[in-house]
Amino acid sequence: MAKKDTRKSVAEARVERFTWFLMVLVFALLHFAQKSESIDVPHWLIPFAGAVILLGSGFYQYQHRWHVSPITWIAGTLLFVLVLVNFQDKNLDFYGFTLLTFAAVIGFGVLTGET
Repeated sequence: MAKKDTRKSVAEARVERFTWFLMVLVFALLHFAQKSESIDVPHWLIPFAGAVILLGSGFYQYQHRWHVSPITWIAGTLLFVLVLVNFQDKNLDFYGFTLLTFAAVIGFGVLTGET
């Protein structure tokens, strides 16, 4: 019986690295926009951006029949739930939790080689 090749294609690895890059870029841009006094960034925008990036990446990888780590689905869904919670209570700020979620996804990907 032949073993299944578990190595990633170059394209799959590129998509994962691009996902990580987008998470860092969007978080940094929204962080600086939030610190700016002239721009009012709603609290729900940062977890929403993370949810869109993670779930979008997951669906894209799934469409190409690539393996998608459960952490991608879990983190993306969790961030989306935080957006919904934030719509209920506009005073909640999930900025720090979103940063930890991004760090966990990237850290998990680096340690295990999958995201």
